[in-house]
Amino acid sequence: MNDSSLPTSVAVSLSDSLADVTASVGRSLVGIAGRRWPASGVAHAADLILTAAHAVNRLDHLAVTVDGVETPAELLGQDPALDLALLRVKGAALVPARWRASTALRPGSLVLAVSRPRGSVRVRLGLLGGVGPAYRTAWGARVEASLDVELSARPGLAGAAVADVQGQLLGLVVSGLGRSRRLVLPAETLARTAEELLTQGRVRRGYLGVGTQPVRLPVSLRGVAGREQGLLVVAVEAGSPADAAGLTFGDVLLQVGSAATADVGDLLGALAEAPIGQPLPLQVLRAGAVQERSVSVGVRP
Repeated sequence: MNDSSLPTSVAVSLSDSLADVTASVGRSLVGIAGRRWPASGVAHAADLILTAAHAVNRLDHLAVTVDGVETPAELLGQDPALDLALLRVKGAALVPARWRASTALRPGSLVLAVSRPRGSVRVRLGLLGGVGPAYRTAWGARVEASLDVELSARPGLAGAAVADVQGQLLGLVVSGLGRSRRLVLPAETLARTAEELLTQGRVRRGYLGVGTQPVRLPVSLRGVAGREQGLLVVAVEAGSPADAAGLTFGDVLLQVGSAATADVGDLLGALAEAPIGQPLPLQVLRAGAVQERSVSVGVRP
């Protein structure tokens, strides 16, 4: 082999390798008609599929395409806070995906976004731009790692798999708040949520039944409250846990459990970790004085 043929040889080898990985990942994917646009799903087990919830929500006829054959599917459960749904295809013999833990991921790695939006495999090449810490979605759902993957905004990627060049899956593509951006849910989040959806049909998160908005406390009350910000209660749902606890319009939530509540995200995070049906201490500012209360945490509808 002369030097002039070396670049071509390397390019061909890389091309063949990526094509092989795409085919391997594609064997763990199914096509889904979707509510508005075609979507994909990833085999979690031989008869279980993970996909984006918005793609299958309110479908009259739920089916997936496996090996070119449309097969009826059953919705076992969904979590709108993560835009994740779990389906079952009875009698299927799907090839479960091989997942890679987020702790093993390195920024700068090549990744493939593999999908089957209409039953046939599609792939897009990209980079893992970064791996960030755990965070919560706007609805309070915990995501174990933030995966920064540049993805196209074009339709067809819902439920797609993001894989490394060895064919291991890093995550699943869903949509963010308002479906305006793509999120990649890591393996740990998918495994935990799939187990809850399989056993309960939903993810149970804490609920108070209040409408709130962030507020900066007047200087005269900051010393009393021990902080500068809180959550102003602007609505209380009749019959809700908050109603039973005696919360009312105009109260300022200062603390829920051990978490200070300076914004709505703090409240959602505290409730997401709170045991359902168990008492949770509250710290409330009312009429210029701090009150200690307790609420029995409900389940978010």
